[in-house]
Amino acid sequence: MERFKFQIQFRSCLRKHCFIFNRRNMAEAKAKEDYVHVSKKMRTDVCSNAIDSTTDKKCDSDQSGDRDNLFKTFENFEVQRILNNSEDHKSIAVVGRLKGKEGNAVIMLKKLAFNAEKIEEIFSGKTETKTLFRNDIYYNSTAWMPRELNELGATIIYPAEEKHVLKYERQSSSFVFETPELFKEVTKPFIESASFSKEWIYNILEHKKEEDRIVFEDPDPETGFILLPDMKWTGEQIEDLYLQAIVHRRDLTCIRDLRGNHIPLLKNILKKGTEAIMEKYGIPAHKLRIYIHYLPSFYHLHVHFTALSFDAPGTWIGKAFTLSSVISNLNLRPDHYQFAELSFTLKDNHPLHAKFEEKGKVFSM
Repeated sequence: MERFKFQIQFRSCLRKHCFIFNRRNMAEAKAKEDYVHVSKKMRTDVCSNAIDSTTDKKCDSDQSGDRDNLFKTFENFEVQRILNNSEDHKSIAVVGRLKGKEGNAVIMLKKLAFNAEKIEEIFSGKTETKTLFRNDIYYNSTAWMPRELNELGATIIYPAEEKHVLKYERQSSSFVFETPELFKEVTKPFIESASFSKEWIYNILEHKKEEDRIVFEDPDPETGFILLPDMKWTGEQIEDLYLQAIVHRRDLTCIRDLRGNHIPLLKNILKKGTEAIMEKYGIPAHKLRIYIHYLPSFYHLHVHFTALSFDAPGTWIGKAFTLSSVISNLNLRPDHYQFAELSFTLKDNHPLHAKFEEKGKVFSM
C-alpha cells in the first residue's frame, strides 16, 4: 500500500522554552457581522478581570491606566518557576515578579490555532524551514513563521494570590464523591468564604468592562444572560470557538443551586445562545458542546459553549455536565441537584481536597 505523509512541526519559542506544533487540517466558517463586534486581540487588562482572570484586588480607573502598561513586553518580568508545561495543549504557565513591583504574577501562554484565512501567507517565502531528517519521501522539519503569523494567547493575572498559583499549577487529581451532606458541610462554606472575587463578573453584567466583547445579551433579570468569548479564545479561529453565557441572576452559584423553576433560564440559554452563535459564527447547535462545570472555576452560574472541533479543557467526565442532561434531570425531579450524589475530579493541591480526604470521600486516580 502506498502512503504519503508529510509532517511539519512548527516551533514557537519563548525565551528558552519551545513548543512544537503539528500541522493539521483546518476548516473555518465565515463569521457574520450582524452582532456586536468581538475584539480580535487577547485582553491583558488586569483590571478588566476578564473570564478566569479573577483577583480580589480592585482597581480604580487611574490604576487601570497605569497597569495597562505593565505587560506591554516581558522585559521586566522574572520567572520564578514553571507551574505547568503542557505538550497536549501547547501551553506553559509560570509564576514570577515584575522588577521593582510588589506581588506575584501568573502568566499562561498558549499557541493559538492557525488562521485559515492566512494560509497563503503561512505557506509562502515568509516561512523558513529546516529539515531535521529525511527518509525516502518522508520529511521531518521545523518551521519559523513571520512574527505577525505566530501569535501566542496570553492570560495574565496580576497581582496574583496563592489560589491563582494553585489553579494553574500542574497537579495530580483525585475523584471526589460528594453527598448532599458534604456539600452543605464542606463545599458550600468554601464557596461562601474562600472562592474568587466576583467583582469582575459584575463589571461585565453592568457593562462596566468588556462591553465590546459581548456577542449577545438577554437583559431579563430572571432568564437573561450575557454571551461573550472566553478569555482563552481570541475570536478569530472558528475551529477553537469558546464562549460563555453568564446569567444575570446573582443568587445562583453552581449546579447545586439549580431547581425545577430554573428550567426556563437554562432553556433560554440553550436556545438563544445557540441561535446567536449560528448567526454570528455559522456553527449550528449540533456542532457545539454545551456544558456546565462542577466544580466551576468561579461561583456564579455560567454555561460553556465550545466547538466540537476544539479539544477544550475541562470537558471530561468528572468535570462537565451537558446542559441538556441538566435540564432533563430537573424535568424528571425538580430538586435533583439538591439530593444527588455527585462525583468530580479535584486537584490534590485544591483547598477542598484535604477536607474531603478527612471524610473518606477521595478515590485516587
